[in-house]
Amino acid sequence: MKTEDDRVILDVRKLFPQAVRRAEILERLKRSWPSVVGMPVARYSWPCVLGVDVLTVEAVNDQARNRLANMRGNILRGLSRLGYEAGENFTVRINERESEKKLEAKKPVRVKVIESEEKLMQYMNGAPDTLPDDINFAVSHLKMHLEGRIVL
Repeated sequence: MKTEDDRVILDVRKLFPQAVRRAEILERLKRSWPSVVGMPVARYSWPCVLGVDVLTVEAVNDQARNRLANMRGNILRGLSRLGYEAGENFTVRINERESEKKLEAKKPVRVKVIESEEKLMQYMNGAPDTLPDDINFAVSHLKMHLEGRIVL
């Protein structure tokens, strides 16, 4: 198909309708994965590729891999509910994936704050007249504090 400026536009949906359909089914399968395999297994596994007669699932531990190996029927029923027609040679391939390591909490960073009465008064003078003095002082002090931070 050509456009007005003579560019060719390829419609992937028309060229590869089955691949697009499998991609859509895979996305729906990802959202419904806990109901297909159950929560303990779903927490440590996820479907990642849906091909012709093969589903590739990644699992992070042996328990999830072992349980998934026995769930071919559950997975086929789940795919069937989503509109996927599996052939007789349908297989579930289970790949090992390392669990994402928990990030260590960062140690608090020491911060030196440069404050001055002069800067505080400058912020307070720029406030609207209707703002009460105590709130004006607090907001101006906070603004001065945040702008005067220097990370050591």
